[in-house]
Amino acid sequence: MINMKALYLAAACGLSLTPAWAQSVDWAEFTRDDSRISAGNAVGLGDVREKDYATGDFDRDGWIDLICVRKQPFTTTGRYRNVLFMNRNGVLTDESALHAATTDVPGDSGFLTPTNDRDVAVGDFDQDGWLDFVTATTFSPGQPKAISHPRIYMNLGEVGGVWQGFFHQEARIPDWGTYPNMCGVAVGDVTGDGYPDIYFSHYEQQAQVDLNDRLLINDGAGFFTDESSARMTPAMRGSSFGTSAVIDDMNGDGVQDVISVSGSGQTGGLTRSSIAYNNSNNEGFFNTLQEPYSGAPYHVATGDLNADGRPDMILSDDEEDRYLLNEGNDVFGRVDWGPARIFNTDDGFGSNNYIVDLNGDDFAEAIICDVDVDLGGCDRRLHIYHNRGGTVGGFVSLVEERSGSTYGARGLPALRGTHDVAIFDIDNDGDRDMVVGRCSGTRVYLNERNALGVDYCEAMLNSTGQSARLRVEGSPYAASNDVTLRADRLPPGQFGIFLVSPDRGFVPNPGNSAGNLCLGAPLGRFVGPGQIVAASAAGEFSVAIDLTTLPLGSSPVMAEAGDTFSFTAWFRDSIFGIATSNFTSATSVTFR
Repeated sequence: MINMKALYLAAACGLSLTPAWAQSVDWAEFTRDDSRISAGNAVGLGDVREKDYATGDFDRDGWIDLICVRKQPFTTTGRYRNVLFMNRNGVLTDESALHAATTDVPGDSGFLTPTNDRDVAVGDFDQDGWLDFVTATTFSPGQPKAISHPRIYMNLGEVGGVWQGFFHQEARIPDWGTYPNMCGVAVGDVTGDGYPDIYFSHYEQQAQVDLNDRLLINDGAGFFTDESSARMTPAMRGSSFGTSAVIDDMNGDGVQDVISVSGSGQTGGLTRSSIAYNNSNNEGFFNTLQEPYSGAPYHVATGDLNADGRPDMILSDDEEDRYLLNEGNDVFGRVDWGPARIFNTDDGFGSNNYIVDLNGDDFAEAIICDVDVDLGGCDRRLHIYHNRGGTVGGFVSLVEERSGSTYGARGLPALRGTHDVAIFDIDNDGDRDMVVGRCSGTRVYLNERNALGVDYCEAMLNSTGQSARLRVEGSPYAASNDVTLRADRLPPGQFGIFLVSPDRGFVPNPGNSAGNLCLGAPLGRFVGPGQIVAASAAGEFSVAIDLTTLPLGSSPVMAEAGDTFSFTAWFRDSIFGIATSNFTSATSVTFR
């Protein structure tokens, strides 16, 4: 039984009842909606080929699009055509023939030409404001360069207001003189000139020549030169079975590092995860090698697991998958890594992995796909580890939540045989949905959070015995000016108002409130006509706000793309006949 009287007395005595920061028990919930894919069955819902994804708003219409590269599963020479899914108002529509079939190679048909592509990455290679992309092509003996090598597709932008699609140009990639086995690709600006470069992960198995990993430098026009040997040592690029890579600033010195993995593709082969650190005093040249983990890693992802602003790492391993927390830098400027911690459960080989916040609480989840890129088998399953949070900068709790008889998130079955997952906002409602590419076909799952922003501050209990909750709903685009603030779990009949601030904060029990104010200064109050509201019998109230006139300071403030604002609600309450007040949880929204 909740002791509400003790709760109130603690607040009245000025005791700080600190909220549970970013440890929401709310978990993601998904609904399957395969109507979100419009394509022929063989390349759409019924696609049984190996699939790898990349996303971006390619035509700049405000909807995120999807690239799917396809091949015969496992280490084979089987080639299949790729798919460009353009997002048409929430429906992923195959427009490969319309917008990705142009090339300068005679007899080639761009995405309609079968290739053995294993990975794909997006970047604006010529910095014209339109996203381009590159594929990583593998095991293609006896094929011409246009088929055996990675392919770059340049975005043609608009002509007369009409998007022109992509154009494959063979000369943008160097010729290695033999077919390369590229299994992974990463894009990022390692030279600091503003133009993204490319790093390929290479594996030896069945290759005519062991190229090791390769670093390609952008000339500023989207043409690339292999400068691997000039900028990195052989040890940095060494790989036996290189399957994935990331370009990220791991040690916070302002320059981009290269993170890669090598599984053991042969007896006595190299097995490790490695970081080649970029020299901040000679940007673009790498001077330090670190090996944080030496198990049998096959894929790597970086991202902030414990909300401290530093990139952490997850690794798919032959055995138990691991995560490593970034604990700052050592005296040599390398990351000081915590121990390689094992995930709660594992069923053997893993593949593509991601660090992505699925439920908007600022603590990113860990997602690990299960189909090995080399060895056959689709009997394992996708793992989604809910990050339940923890101390900022400290340990986190990664848990596979259970829903009925399956693990993952609510609404997801046991997704066995998953090659890759694309995690992005399909329906433009502000949360992250999923396209799941499986051995048995493709499925779409919509995230039902239906709220904007990040919930960062949990409320104290009120007289209902619950913590009042704030939801920000509507469009994430400031120009749309379509936002509603909604509060629930409130005491029925009690009056309240919504508050806004450009900053987060924490003020315990202001004005002897039973709750805590989680906004900083300046603080704005929505108190205009119709904005002082009373909770319904169901314990809810809501207000549609005007983003062009946020009540901050001496004159209204207009929200613009890139601006972040935090919201909460204050409401009256009564505990054992004693009048008090409380606050809902708080949410921060960064508008687009």
